[in-house]
Amino acid sequence: MVGKLRALRSWRAAGGSAQAEGESGRPYPGWFIAMEGGDGAGKSTQLAAVADWLRGRGYEVVTTREPGATPLGSVLRNLVLHAEEHKLGARAEALLFAADRADHMETVVRPALERGAVVLTDRHVDSSVAYQSGGRGLPADEVAALSAFATEGVLPDLVVLLDLDPAVARARREERTGQADKLEAEAGPFHERVRAAFLARAKADPARYLVLNADQAPRILTGAIQDRLDQLLPPTPEEVAKAERRAADIASAIAKEQEYRAAQAEAERIKREAEERASREQQERDLAERQAAEHERRRKAAEWAVAAEAEAKARREREAAESARLADDEWRAAEREEGEKRRQLERAALRRREHELAMRQAEARAKERARLAAAAAKAAAEQAERLKGSAPEPEESEEKS
Repeated sequence: MVGKLRALRSWRAAGGSAQAEGESGRPYPGWFIAMEGGDGAGKSTQLAAVADWLRGRGYEVVTTREPGATPLGSVLRNLVLHAEEHKLGARAEALLFAADRADHMETVVRPALERGAVVLTDRHVDSSVAYQSGGRGLPADEVAALSAFATEGVLPDLVVLLDLDPAVARARREERTGQADKLEAEAGPFHERVRAAFLARAKADPARYLVLNADQAPRILTGAIQDRLDQLLPPTPEEVAKAERRAADIASAIAKEQEYRAAQAEAERIKREAEERASREQQERDLAERQAAEHERRRKAAEWAVAAEAEAKARREREAAESARLADDEWRAAEREEGEKRRQLERAALRRREHELAMRQAEARAKERARLAAAAAKAAAEQAERLKGSAPEPEESEEKS
């Protein structure tokens, strides 16, 4: 009940009481809530749950629907949604829905609002705009103007839009018994356009819409709607009276508790003063002991610091000596490595020079052999030429004989 009282105060602080009394241009004391969304989104389930909750709080609740909430509306509903012998065009369909809405507002909704009831309707103006404009392709402003004419400009105080993927909605509808109406039987693209039109309407006036993902557990959706209605609706007189009685009881209990606490506080003060005196004396003794212990601790700490500094100095000296030794070892190792590299380079250079000398010597020997061979060949040729020139020619007489 304290929560109800807080809710009442918050609602009044937000201007709720002024709205309930008609000070903000509201033409009626009741409240008008519309449940909107595609077929299969769960509007009927949420409308029933919210109605039960509001009745439990003491509100007069009127649940209704469009189309079909009046005798005329029932005839029109059958005509536009079920009668196969009548093939309606988009404009005729829109006009029939508007006619149902005008009769619905005049005979059901407005009388309930004027006597202060909460009216919950399953579908209203947004459905006409979504289905006749988004689905059928009529101009949205014309459909909205037709609905405004039918309602005389009365709009829901809150539109709860249960948004659901058309494919999921179709699967839900297929699980239900009964034959689908003309709008339910439309193809997937039709329902996609309807969904887009609903969301566009909500985006254009977000303060008046509560958009919920309908693919959640029903109790979660109901809780979200209840939270929004707690902010919108004024508490009922019964809730106000109970909250005020509870507040008075709490105030009385608080006063008695304060008297008891005052007496208890005085007794506690006397007891506390005696305990404080004993505590101060004990604290003084403890302080003296702590000071002596602290003095001894500091003395030992000073001795430890001197010893630690000496040890640290000796360690630094050892580390410095070790570092110097390691540096010397590294330098010597580097020198040895550098000397070895130089010797390797010198040996490599000597081997290259020996190889080059051997190559040059081999080339010289080869050239010498070639020269000697050429000289020998030349001498042999000259000898053969000389031998050829010194040989005697045969006598002519001999040839004749």
